[in-house]
Amino acid sequence: MNSISRRHFLKIAAGFGLALSIPSIKIESESAQSIDQVWRRANLNPILFDVTEYGTLSISDYPEPKIRKDAFDFSPNWSKDPQALVYEIDTCTPLSWKVADLHRDFIEDKLDAMNDSLYELLGCQISVNKILSGVRESVGDSDDPQVVKSWIEEMNQDDFSYVVSAIENWLNEEPHWPYECEHFDSCATGQRAAFDFFRYINQDCLDQLGVVIVEGEHPGSTYYAAELRADLEEANEIALNESIPVRFRLI
Repeated sequence: MNSISRRHFLKIAAGFGLALSIPSIKIESESAQSIDQVWRRANLNPILFDVTEYGTLSISDYPEPKIRKDAFDFSPNWSKDPQALVYEIDTCTPLSWKVADLHRDFIEDKLDAMNDSLYELLGCQISVNKILSGVRESVGDSDDPQVVKSWIEEMNQDDFSYVVSAIENWLNEEPHWPYECEHFDSCATGQRAAFDFFRYINQDCLDQLGVVIVEGEHPGSTYYAAELRADLEEANEIALNESIPVRFRLI
């Protein structure tokens, strides 16, 4: 690899916080001699990638998200106003599920309160149930995103504060991995970080190592990964001989 490709590789590694020897913001301006020195040091401590039996790569010992706040990269202003929250709902599917549940619970709480008042007024539960059924139908389906977004946009400040508090609590909880992991933001997991790392590496390097970028196995697939298609020992030998600071291990 020449000095330009080394510079590019190190800049990508720095962006992921991997094998750092100089800050990423200085890589562009460092001399070729400095880059070569950093490259030699990087090869003494190469980036290690785990390889599954199917070839899927992930960065070894990558810190997995403990809570949803680590997995979903919300705008700092997401709780500023209803419009900002609606934007996050549109971009984060698990959040849309959570807010739909909040809408459903909110409506049921209101209906429960109405039930007591109506029964006191009418004294007939059948009549009360008929009225509540009509109200429930008029407020719309909680599984309809437009219904939920309209509810957010039109709610008063007290209700909005309640929803924000509920979402903050949700963000501080552990994610539901089976359903939510495929919606995590870029680099939230070792597999996604490996995918993003290798997709910025030049094709010649990928070909040398036998790494392939997979962006969905079929239409609609959410499987995004870097895969090692070459023999693992051969890939490590090539990386060593070509002084590419990466290594692979089977898990």
